[in-house]
Amino acid sequence: MPLGMALLLALLALVSTALLRLLVPPKANDGGVKHISALKTLYWTFKPYPSRRDMCEQVDMPALAATGIVRSWLWGRWMYKINDAEYARQLFLKTSVYQKIELHNLIPYVFRAVAAGGNLMTENGDHFKAHRLIVGPSFRRSWPASTFRVHLGKLERIIRADGHELDALHACRRLTLDVLGQIIMGADFGALDNTDGELLEICWDVVEAGIEPLYLVFPFLDKYPLGKRARSFANLRKFHRFIERTIQAKRAELAAREKLGDDERDRADLLTLMIEAHEYTKAHGAFDENGKLLPSMTSEELRNNTIIFFVAGHDATAYSLSHLITELALHPEIQQQARERVISVLGDGPDAFPTDAQLAELADLDMIIKESLRKNSTVSDVRRQLTEPVTLGPFTLPKGAWVMVDLWAMQNNPKYYPEPEQFIPERFREPAKADAAATTHNTQTPFSWAPFSEGSRKCIGHKFAMLTQRIVLAMLVHRFTWTLPADSPFLAKPMTSTSGLISPIGLKVNFAPRHER
Repeated sequence: MPLGMALLLALLALVSTALLRLLVPPKANDGGVKHISALKTLYWTFKPYPSRRDMCEQVDMPALAATGIVRSWLWGRWMYKINDAEYARQLFLKTSVYQKIELHNLIPYVFRAVAAGGNLMTENGDHFKAHRLIVGPSFRRSWPASTFRVHLGKLERIIRADGHELDALHACRRLTLDVLGQIIMGADFGALDNTDGELLEICWDVVEAGIEPLYLVFPFLDKYPLGKRARSFANLRKFHRFIERTIQAKRAELAAREKLGDDERDRADLLTLMIEAHEYTKAHGAFDENGKLLPSMTSEELRNNTIIFFVAGHDATAYSLSHLITELALHPEIQQQARERVISVLGDGPDAFPTDAQLAELADLDMIIKESLRKNSTVSDVRRQLTEPVTLGPFTLPKGAWVMVDLWAMQNNPKYYPEPEQFIPERFREPAKADAAATTHNTQTPFSWAPFSEGSRKCIGHKFAMLTQRIVLAMLVHRFTWTLPADSPFLAKPMTSTSGLISPIGLKVNFAPRHER
């Protein structure tokens, strides 16, 4: 047989095998878990007008309705998807069995693995404990309301100047980029002052490249980056160098001092605190709660943690704020209730800004935030890999299988949240404060709400994310009223990405100032 013909037949065989694997999942001794057609998943992922809610309601929820578990195709492989809160509880709490998927070891060439490698969010066992020992203390602090004052003042000026059909997501991203830059690295990105510049372009590109649906579905494409993808990898290398230079500068600043005083530590950015802890463990060792010596964190891993907190926190918070703005535009009566509550605490002066005590008094705004996070989780799913076979109901999943909690399918499950398509903040009213009308909604099943995950692997920045949304919500309702344009597609359904971090697409909002300037 000619060599060319042999190569062609080999290529056809490879393509046929890939298509067969795509159309029909490989057999598994799991008790007969049904599967969602990969072609159906691909169609809803890449359709011209994508919507995670549509995908959830049309694809995921029907497949999960009977048993709470189904096989689904994502990340170039078949995995198990669940939306049962009891199954989710096991995944969140049994961390030795349901381990983090170490992309940097399994598929090290994908953009997300190259971007942040081994870090607190991806490591397991002793390596995770070592990362937590360095990173954890940096997050065990409170952030005063004054931290946000300058940035929120700039956001207010942007909205006042260009509030008609404002690109709300872009405005939120500029805000969170500047806030996270200050808090994590003590850096001023100037995103609220400018909309261009090389560093900003690099940041936008790195974040967007990490959640590009095509590469989430077909990760092997990152082996051969071309065109825009190759430029994204080049920008990632530039971003790495920027972080590394920042770390070197802060390390030199710390070396010039004997040690940070208590006041300096309270005001320090997170990177400075991580470097201080890193230097201590290099000199004295890192030990777990039982006195066992842990692996030493490398300088590269310090960089990786800085990147993951900055990138994930920046866009996840911006997306959550955008979803929140959308829901209150769709529900003006709830927007007005929030406004009246804020005015009752801050007064209605045009320059009112909350003190720490007043911001704490506005904790009941979290009901609105939590309901928005329930209905529109920024994180689409939480994934783990099994270290041993696991039984869920009538099914036994094999060792090595990937299992994911579909947060959208669980948090919109009518079994846990009646009328899940409705926006009902009272679902999250504290029981001690619940009145008779609210009690019917306040029947939350444990682990059925998990936008930040749960258990020991819960997002370390969840308190900061909730605080950020509370103060931004308070200032927006105090300063503005807002609606969606008459031709907004969001009046019919949310237009969003479908996997990874879920963001609005093409969201425009009309803001009207409440006070004259």
